[in-house]
Amino acid sequence: LYTTAGNFRAFKILIAAEYNGVRINVPEFGQADAAAPEFLAKNPLGKVPLLETPQGCIFESNAIARYVARLRRDTELYGVSFFDSAQVDQWLDFCAHEIELPATVWLYPVLGYMPENPAATAKAQEDLRRALSVLEAHLLTRTYLVGDAVTLADLAVASALLYPFKLLADADFRGAFPCVMRWFMTIANQPQCAAVWGQVQLCGQSVSGGAAGAQGGGKKKKNKGGNQNQQQQQQGGGKKKKNKGGNQNAGGAAAPAAAAPAPAASQKKPKHPLVIMDKESPSEFSMDTWKKLYSNCGGDYAGAVNQFFDMFDTAGWSMWQSTYNYNEDNTRAFMVGNAISGFLQRTDEIRRWTFGVMLATGTEQQLPIEISGCWMFRGQTEEHMLNANPDAEYYTWRKLSLDNADDRQTIISYW
Repeated sequence: LYTTAGNFRAFKILIAAEYNGVRINVPEFGQADAAAPEFLAKNPLGKVPLLETPQGCIFESNAIARYVARLRRDTELYGVSFFDSAQVDQWLDFCAHEIELPATVWLYPVLGYMPENPAATAKAQEDLRRALSVLEAHLLTRTYLVGDAVTLADLAVASALLYPFKLLADADFRGAFPCVMRWFMTIANQPQCAAVWGQVQLCGQSVSGGAAGAQGGGKKKKNKGGNQNQQQQQQGGGKKKKNKGGNQNAGGAAAPAAAAPAPAASQKKPKHPLVIMDKESPSEFSMDTWKKLYSNCGGDYAGAVNQFFDMFDTAGWSMWQSTYNYNEDNTRAFMVGNAISGFLQRTDEIRRWTFGVMLATGTEQQLPIEISGCWMFRGQTEEHMLNANPDAEYYTWRKLSLDNADDRQTIISYW
Protein backbone atom coordinates (compact mmCIF):
# COMPACT_ATOMS: atom_id res chain seq x y z
CA LEU A 1 0.00 0.00 0.00
CA TYR A 2 1.55 3.30 -1.09
CA THR A 3 0.52 6.00 1.36
CA THR A 4 1.85 8.85 3.41
CA ALA A 5 2.29 8.54 7.16
CA GLY A 6 -0.89 9.34 9.05
CA ASN A 7 -3.09 9.59 5.93
CA PHE A 8 -6.64 9.25 7.26
CA ARG A 9 -7.80 7.94 3.88
CA ALA A 10 -5.58 4.89 4.37
CA PHE A 11 -6.88 4.13 7.87
CA LYS A 12 -10.12 2.45 6.73
CA ILE A 13 -8.08 0.22 4.41
CA LEU A 14 -5.64 -0.84 7.10
CA ILE A 15 -8.38 -1.43 9.67
CA ALA A 16 -10.35 -3.54 7.18
CA ALA A 17 -7.16 -5.54 6.65
CA GLU A 18 -6.92 -6.08 10.42
CA TYR A 19 -10.49 -7.41 10.52
CA ASN A 20 -9.92 -9.71 7.54
CA GLY A 21 -6.46 -10.91 8.45
CA VAL A 22 -5.04 -9.49 5.21
CA ARG A 23 -1.32 -8.85 5.26
CA ILE A 24 -0.44 -5.49 3.71
CA ASN A 25 3.01 -3.96 3.30
CA VAL A 26 3.25 -0.23 3.97
CA PRO A 27 6.80 0.70 2.94
CA GLU A 28 9.00 3.63 3.79
CA PHE A 29 9.42 6.15 1.00
CA GLY A 30 10.84 9.57 0.22
CA GLN A 31 9.13 12.63 -1.18
CA ALA A 32 10.86 12.13 -4.53
CA ASP A 33 9.00 8.84 -4.98
CA ALA A 34 5.79 10.78 -5.64
CA ALA A 35 7.12 12.05 -8.96
CA ALA A 36 9.17 8.99 -9.85
CA PRO A 37 8.32 7.58 -13.30
CA GLU A 38 7.79 4.09 -11.88
CA PHE A 39 5.19 5.42 -9.42
CA LEU A 40 3.42 7.56 -12.03
CA ALA A 41 3.20 4.45 -14.18
CA LYS A 42 1.10 2.90 -11.42
CA ASN A 43 -1.05 5.98 -10.83
CA PRO A 44 -0.76 8.81 -13.39
CA LEU A 45 -2.53 11.13 -10.94
CA GLY A 46 0.40 10.85 -8.57
CA LYS A 47 -1.83 10.48 -5.50
CA VAL A 48 -2.10 8.13 -2.59
CA PRO A 49 -3.28 5.77 -1.30
CA LEU A 50 -2.55 3.27 -4.03
CA LEU A 51 -2.71 -0.50 -3.62
CA GLU A 52 -0.51 -2.72 -5.76
CA THR A 53 -1.70 -6.32 -6.02
CA PRO A 54 -0.47 -9.28 -8.09
CA GLN A 55 -3.32 -8.52 -10.50
CA GLY A 56 -2.51 -4.83 -10.85
CA CYS A 57 -2.97 -1.49 -9.11
CA ILE A 58 -6.06 0.08 -7.52
CA PHE A 59 -6.28 3.77 -6.73
CA GLU A 60 -8.93 5.84 -4.87
CA SER A 61 -9.20 5.03 -1.19
CA ASN A 62 -12.82 3.85 -1.21
CA ALA A 63 -12.16 1.45 -4.08
CA ILE A 64 -9.19 0.00 -2.20
CA ALA A 65 -11.20 -0.24 1.03
CA ARG A 66 -14.02 -2.06 -0.76
CA TYR A 67 -11.53 -4.48 -2.31
CA VAL A 68 -9.93 -5.32 1.06
CA ALA A 69 -13.29 -5.54 2.86
CA ARG A 70 -14.61 -8.03 0.30
CA LEU A 71 -11.60 -10.34 0.49
CA ARG A 72 -13.41 -12.26 3.24
CA ARG A 73 -17.17 -12.68 3.35
CA ASP A 74 -17.41 -14.26 6.80
CA THR A 75 -16.33 -11.04 8.57
CA GLU A 76 -19.35 -9.29 7.02
CA LEU A 77 -17.59 -5.94 6.64
CA TYR A 78 -19.87 -5.34 3.68
CA GLY A 79 -23.01 -6.39 5.54
CA VAL A 80 -25.06 -9.56 5.38
CA SER A 81 -27.37 -8.74 2.46
CA PHE A 82 -27.50 -6.78 -0.78
CA PHE A 83 -29.42 -4.09 1.06
CA ASP A 84 -26.72 -3.89 3.74
CA SER A 85 -24.08 -3.58 1.03
CA ALA A 86 -26.00 -0.72 -0.57
CA GLN A 87 -26.18 1.02 2.81
CA VAL A 88 -22.45 0.60 3.29
CA ASP A 89 -21.92 2.27 -0.09
CA GLN A 90 -24.38 4.99 0.92
CA TRP A 91 -22.33 5.89 3.99
CA LEU A 92 -19.04 5.75 2.05
CA ASP A 93 -20.42 8.30 -0.40
CA PHE A 94 -21.90 10.37 2.43
CA CYS A 95 -18.51 10.36 4.14
CA ALA A 96 -16.63 11.48 1.05
CA HIS A 97 -18.97 14.37 0.23
CA GLU A 98 -20.47 15.46 3.56
CA ILE A 99 -17.69 14.76 6.07
CA GLU A 100 -14.29 14.61 4.42
CA LEU A 101 -14.77 17.83 2.45
CA PRO A 102 -15.66 20.16 5.36
CA ALA A 103 -13.34 18.31 7.73
CA THR A 104 -10.31 18.88 5.50
CA VAL A 105 -11.21 22.51 4.82
CA TRP A 106 -11.19 23.01 8.60
CA LEU A 107 -8.15 20.81 9.24
CA TYR A 108 -5.69 21.68 6.49
CA PRO A 109 -5.03 25.29 7.58
CA VAL A 110 -4.27 23.94 11.06
CA LEU A 111 -1.74 21.53 9.60
CA GLY A 112 -0.27 24.24 7.40
CA TYR A 113 -1.38 22.69 4.11
CA MET A 114 -3.33 25.76 3.00
CA PRO A 115 -3.69 29.37 4.17
CA GLU A 116 -6.32 30.25 6.72
CA ASN A 117 -9.61 31.59 5.46
CA PRO A 118 -11.98 32.43 8.35
CA ALA A 119 -15.05 32.46 6.13
CA ALA A 120 -14.21 29.06 4.65
CA THR A 121 -13.48 27.65 8.10
CA ALA A 122 -16.79 28.87 9.49
CA LYS A 123 -18.63 27.38 6.53
CA ALA A 124 -16.77 24.08 6.96
CA GLN A 125 -17.67 23.94 10.65
CA GLU A 126 -21.33 24.52 9.88
CA ASP A 127 -21.29 21.89 7.12
CA LEU A 128 -19.66 19.37 9.45
CA ARG A 129 -22.26 20.08 12.13
CA ARG A 130 -24.98 19.40 9.60
CA ALA A 131 -23.39 16.08 8.63
CA LEU A 132 -22.95 15.10 12.27
CA SER A 133 -26.61 15.93 12.91
CA VAL A 134 -27.56 13.38 10.25
CA LEU A 135 -25.35 10.79 11.98
CA GLU A 136 -26.78 11.73 15.38
CA ALA A 137 -30.34 11.08 14.26
CA HIS A 138 -29.36 7.81 12.60
CA LEU A 139 -27.43 6.54 15.64
CA LEU A 140 -30.10 7.48 18.17
CA THR A 141 -31.49 3.94 18.02
CA ARG A 142 -28.48 2.10 16.53
CA THR A 143 -25.11 0.90 17.73
CA TYR A 144 -23.54 0.80 14.26
CA LEU A 145 -24.23 2.54 10.97
CA VAL A 146 -25.35 -0.62 9.17
CA GLY A 147 -26.82 -3.71 10.80
CA ASP A 148 -25.76 -5.09 14.15
CA ALA A 149 -21.99 -5.24 13.73
CA VAL A 150 -19.03 -3.19 12.54
CA THR A 151 -18.92 -2.68 8.78
CA LEU A 152 -16.73 -0.75 6.38
CA ALA A 153 -19.19 2.13 6.77
CA ASP A 154 -18.18 2.55 10.42
CA LEU A 155 -14.48 2.30 9.61
CA ALA A 156 -14.63 4.91 6.85
CA VAL A 157 -16.75 7.48 8.67
CA ALA A 158 -14.89 7.11 11.97
CA SER A 159 -11.52 7.42 10.21
CA ALA A 160 -12.65 10.64 8.53
CA LEU A 161 -13.65 12.03 11.94
CA LEU A 162 -10.49 10.98 13.77
CA TYR A 163 -8.42 14.14 13.23
CA PRO A 164 -11.36 16.55 13.67
CA PHE A 165 -12.24 14.91 16.99
CA LYS A 166 -8.59 14.87 18.12
CA LEU A 167 -7.54 18.34 17.01
CA LEU A 168 -10.50 20.55 16.22
CA ALA A 169 -13.84 19.66 17.80
CA ASP A 170 -13.67 20.58 21.47
CA ALA A 171 -16.05 19.34 24.16
CA ASP A 172 -18.61 22.08 23.41
CA PHE A 173 -18.67 21.15 19.72
CA ARG A 174 -18.91 17.42 20.45
CA GLY A 175 -21.48 17.87 23.18
CA ALA A 176 -24.25 18.38 20.64
CA PHE A 177 -23.70 14.86 19.31
CA PRO A 178 -23.74 12.35 22.20
CA CYS A 179 -24.86 9.42 20.06
CA VAL A 180 -22.12 10.10 17.51
CA MET A 181 -19.51 10.23 20.27
CA ARG A 182 -20.80 7.02 21.86
CA TRP A 183 -20.56 5.32 18.48
CA PHE A 184 -17.15 6.85 17.68
CA MET A 185 -15.59 5.67 20.94
CA THR A 186 -17.10 2.22 20.42
CA ILE A 187 -15.31 2.02 17.07
CA ALA A 188 -12.11 3.56 18.47
CA ASN A 189 -11.97 0.87 21.15
CA GLN A 190 -12.12 -2.00 18.67
CA PRO A 191 -8.73 -3.77 18.78
CA GLN A 192 -8.50 -3.60 15.00
CA CYS A 193 -8.90 0.18 15.08
CA ALA A 194 -6.50 0.61 17.96
CA ALA A 195 -3.88 -1.31 15.96
CA VAL A 196 -3.99 1.45 13.33
CA TRP A 197 -5.04 4.58 15.23
CA GLY A 198 -3.38 3.93 18.56
CA GLN A 199 -5.06 5.38 21.64
CA VAL A 200 -7.51 8.14 20.84
CA GLN A 201 -7.42 11.26 22.99
CA LEU A 202 -10.24 13.65 22.22
CA CYS A 203 -9.64 17.35 21.69
CA GLY A 204 -9.46 19.42 24.86
CA GLN A 205 -9.06 22.80 23.20
CA SER A 206 -9.48 23.40 19.49
CA VAL A 207 -6.14 23.91 17.74
CA SER A 208 -5.72 27.08 15.71
CA GLY A 209 -3.84 27.39 12.44
CA GLY A 210 -0.21 26.36 12.65
CA ALA A 211 -0.48 24.82 16.13
CA ALA A 212 -1.23 21.20 15.32
CA GLY A 213 2.36 20.07 15.27
CA ALA A 214 2.63 20.36 19.04
CA GLN A 215 -0.11 17.80 19.54
CA GLY A 216 1.37 15.29 17.17
CA GLY A 217 4.90 15.61 18.48
CA GLY A 218 6.10 16.85 15.08
CA LYS A 219 6.67 20.11 13.29
CA LYS A 220 4.02 21.87 11.27
CA LYS A 221 4.08 20.88 7.63
CA LYS A 222 3.98 23.55 4.96
CA ASN A 223 2.03 22.88 1.82
CA LYS A 224 4.23 22.67 -1.25
CA GLY A 225 1.68 21.64 -3.82
CA GLY A 226 -1.80 21.32 -2.44
CA ASN A 227 -3.10 18.10 -4.06
CA GLN A 228 -6.22 16.85 -2.33
CA ASN A 229 -4.64 13.59 -1.07
CA GLN A 230 -2.14 15.30 1.18
CA GLN A 231 -0.05 13.98 4.00
CA GLN A 232 -1.63 13.96 7.46
CA GLN A 233 0.50 14.44 10.52
CA GLN A 234 1.06 11.53 12.79
CA GLN A 235 -1.26 12.16 15.73
CA GLY A 236 -0.91 9.07 17.88
CA GLY A 237 -3.75 7.37 15.99
CA GLY A 238 -2.07 8.42 12.75
CA LYS A 239 0.68 5.88 12.95
CA LYS A 240 2.04 4.75 9.67
CA LYS A 241 1.18 1.10 9.46
CA LYS A 242 3.89 -1.27 8.41
CA ASN A 243 2.07 -4.45 9.18
CA LYS A 244 2.24 -8.03 8.20
CA GLY A 245 4.13 -8.14 4.93
CA GLY A 246 2.22 -10.10 2.30
CA ASN A 247 1.30 -10.31 -1.36
CA GLN A 248 0.86 -6.60 -1.93
CA ASN A 249 4.00 -4.93 -3.21
CA ALA A 250 5.84 -2.06 -1.58
CA GLY A 251 5.31 1.47 -2.73
CA GLY A 252 5.82 5.18 -2.21
CA ALA A 253 3.87 8.32 -1.60
CA ALA A 254 2.22 10.62 -4.04
CA ALA A 255 1.24 13.59 -1.93
CA PRO A 256 3.39 16.66 -2.47
CA ALA A 257 3.42 17.54 1.22
CA ALA A 258 6.61 17.39 3.25
CA ALA A 259 7.72 14.04 4.59
CA ALA A 260 6.49 13.05 8.03
CA PRO A 261 8.97 13.07 10.91
CA ALA A 262 10.66 9.75 11.44
CA PRO A 263 8.78 7.68 14.02
CA ALA A 264 10.44 6.97 17.31
CA ALA A 265 12.19 3.64 17.56
CA SER A 266 9.67 1.00 18.54
CA GLN A 267 10.04 -0.62 21.92
CA LYS A 268 9.33 -4.26 22.61
CA LYS A 269 5.82 -4.59 23.92
CA PRO A 270 5.81 -5.95 27.49
CA LYS A 271 4.10 -9.25 28.05
CA HIS A 272 0.59 -9.15 29.50
CA PRO A 273 0.58 -10.11 33.22
CA LEU A 274 -1.75 -13.00 32.46
CA VAL A 275 0.69 -14.37 29.86
CA ILE A 276 3.33 -14.34 32.58
CA MET A 277 0.90 -16.00 35.00
CA ASP A 278 0.19 -18.78 32.49
CA LYS A 279 3.93 -19.41 32.18
CA GLU A 280 4.85 -19.19 35.85
CA SER A 281 1.70 -20.73 37.36
CA PRO A 282 0.08 -22.94 34.71
CA SER A 283 -3.47 -24.15 35.29
CA GLU A 284 -4.92 -27.54 34.36
CA PHE A 285 -8.23 -25.89 33.46
CA SER A 286 -8.69 -25.58 29.67
CA MET A 287 -10.73 -22.59 28.52
CA ASP A 288 -11.04 -24.05 25.02
CA THR A 289 -12.42 -27.32 26.36
CA TRP A 290 -14.97 -25.47 28.47
CA LYS A 291 -16.10 -23.22 25.64
CA LYS A 292 -16.58 -26.22 23.34
CA LEU A 293 -18.59 -27.99 26.03
CA TYR A 294 -20.74 -24.91 26.62
CA SER A 295 -21.29 -24.25 22.91
CA ASN A 296 -22.26 -27.85 22.15
CA CYS A 297 -24.45 -28.58 25.18
CA GLY A 298 -27.64 -28.59 23.07
CA GLY A 299 -29.43 -26.18 25.37
CA ASP A 300 -28.66 -28.12 28.57
CA TYR A 301 -26.72 -25.25 30.10
CA ALA A 302 -27.36 -26.38 33.68
CA GLY A 303 -25.83 -29.74 32.84
CA ALA A 304 -22.86 -28.05 31.20
CA VAL A 305 -22.29 -25.84 34.23
CA ASN A 306 -22.42 -28.85 36.57
CA GLN A 307 -19.66 -30.42 34.45
CA PHE A 308 -17.84 -27.09 34.65
CA PHE A 309 -17.82 -27.34 38.45
CA ASP A 310 -15.90 -30.62 38.15
CA MET A 311 -13.41 -29.08 35.70
CA PHE A 312 -12.85 -25.78 37.50
CA ASP A 313 -9.43 -24.97 38.97
CA THR A 314 -10.12 -22.87 42.08
CA ALA A 315 -6.40 -22.17 42.58
CA GLY A 316 -5.85 -20.73 39.12
CA TRP A 317 -9.23 -19.11 38.42
CA SER A 318 -11.97 -17.27 40.28
CA MET A 319 -15.69 -16.55 39.85
CA TRP A 320 -17.29 -13.10 40.12
CA GLN A 321 -20.73 -11.49 39.99
CA SER A 322 -20.92 -7.98 38.56
CA THR A 323 -23.69 -5.45 39.23
CA TYR A 324 -23.92 -2.11 37.43
CA ASN A 325 -23.82 0.77 39.91
CA TYR A 326 -26.19 3.07 38.01
CA ASN A 327 -29.08 0.82 37.05
CA GLU A 328 -31.53 3.55 38.02
CA ASP A 329 -30.41 5.46 34.95
CA ASN A 330 -31.33 2.63 32.57
CA THR A 331 -34.62 3.75 31.04
CA ARG A 332 -34.18 2.79 27.36
CA ALA A 333 -33.64 -0.77 26.18
CA PHE A 334 -31.42 0.15 23.22
CA MET A 335 -29.13 2.16 25.50
CA VAL A 336 -28.77 -0.83 27.80
CA GLY A 337 -27.96 -3.00 24.79
CA ASN A 338 -25.30 -0.49 23.71
CA ALA A 339 -23.82 -0.45 27.21
CA ILE A 340 -23.53 -4.24 27.34
CA SER A 341 -22.18 -4.47 23.79
CA GLY A 342 -19.58 -1.80 24.50
CA PHE A 343 -18.56 -3.50 27.75
CA LEU A 344 -17.97 -6.81 26.01
CA GLN A 345 -15.97 -5.18 23.21
CA ARG A 346 -13.70 -3.39 25.67
CA THR A 347 -12.98 -6.72 27.37
CA ASP A 348 -11.38 -8.13 24.23
CA GLU A 349 -7.85 -7.67 25.58
CA ILE A 350 -8.38 -10.43 28.17
CA ARG A 351 -10.77 -12.68 26.24
CA ARG A 352 -8.30 -15.59 26.49
CA TRP A 353 -8.54 -15.47 30.26
CA THR A 354 -12.19 -14.77 30.92
CA PHE A 355 -15.64 -16.17 30.33
CA GLY A 356 -18.83 -14.40 31.26
CA VAL A 357 -22.52 -13.83 30.67
CA MET A 358 -24.22 -10.44 31.06
CA LEU A 359 -27.95 -10.00 31.55
CA ALA A 360 -30.40 -7.12 31.22
CA THR A 361 -33.50 -7.69 33.34
CA GLY A 362 -36.59 -5.52 33.26
CA THR A 363 -38.43 -3.60 30.57
CA GLU A 364 -39.15 0.00 29.66
CA GLN A 365 -42.58 -0.54 31.16
CA GLN A 366 -41.10 -1.99 34.37
CA LEU A 367 -38.11 0.15 35.20
CA PRO A 368 -35.28 0.07 35.94
CA ILE A 369 -33.59 -2.19 33.44
CA GLU A 370 -30.80 -3.78 35.47
CA ILE A 371 -27.43 -4.87 34.09
CA SER A 372 -25.51 -7.62 35.85
CA GLY A 373 -23.22 -10.49 34.97
CA CYS A 374 -21.33 -13.58 36.08
CA TRP A 375 -17.67 -13.94 35.13
CA MET A 376 -14.74 -16.32 35.41
CA PHE A 377 -11.30 -14.70 35.61
CA ARG A 378 -7.77 -16.06 35.51
CA GLY A 379 -6.23 -15.44 38.91
CA GLN A 380 -7.91 -14.47 42.15
CA THR A 381 -8.77 -10.80 41.61
CA GLU A 382 -10.80 -8.65 39.24
CA GLU A 383 -7.86 -6.27 38.67
CA HIS A 384 -7.14 -7.45 35.12
CA MET A 385 -10.72 -6.70 34.10
CA LEU A 386 -10.48 -3.25 35.70
CA ASN A 387 -7.19 -2.58 33.92
CA ALA A 388 -8.42 -3.78 30.51
CA ASN A 389 -11.91 -2.29 30.53
CA PRO A 390 -12.48 1.27 31.79
CA ASP A 391 -16.21 0.56 32.12
CA ALA A 392 -15.55 -2.13 34.73
CA GLU A 393 -15.07 0.49 37.45
CA TYR A 394 -18.78 1.33 37.17
CA TYR A 395 -19.66 -2.16 38.45
CA THR A 396 -19.57 -3.72 41.89
CA TRP A 397 -17.66 -7.01 41.80
CA ARG A 398 -18.47 -9.78 44.29
CA LYS A 399 -16.32 -12.89 44.47
CA LEU A 400 -18.23 -16.18 44.36
CA SER A 401 -17.26 -19.43 46.04
CA LEU A 402 -18.01 -22.85 44.61
CA ASP A 403 -18.19 -24.12 48.20
CA ASN A 404 -21.28 -21.95 48.71
CA ALA A 405 -24.52 -23.51 47.42
CA ASP A 406 -26.12 -20.10 46.80
CA ASP A 407 -23.11 -18.95 44.76
CA ARG A 408 -23.23 -22.16 42.72
CA GLN A 409 -26.89 -21.51 41.98
CA THR A 410 -26.03 -17.93 40.97
CA ILE A 411 -23.55 -19.25 38.41
CA ILE A 412 -26.09 -21.74 37.05
CA SER A 413 -28.79 -19.07 36.77
CA TYR A 414 -26.55 -16.75 34.76
CA TRP A 415 -24.81 -19.31 32.57
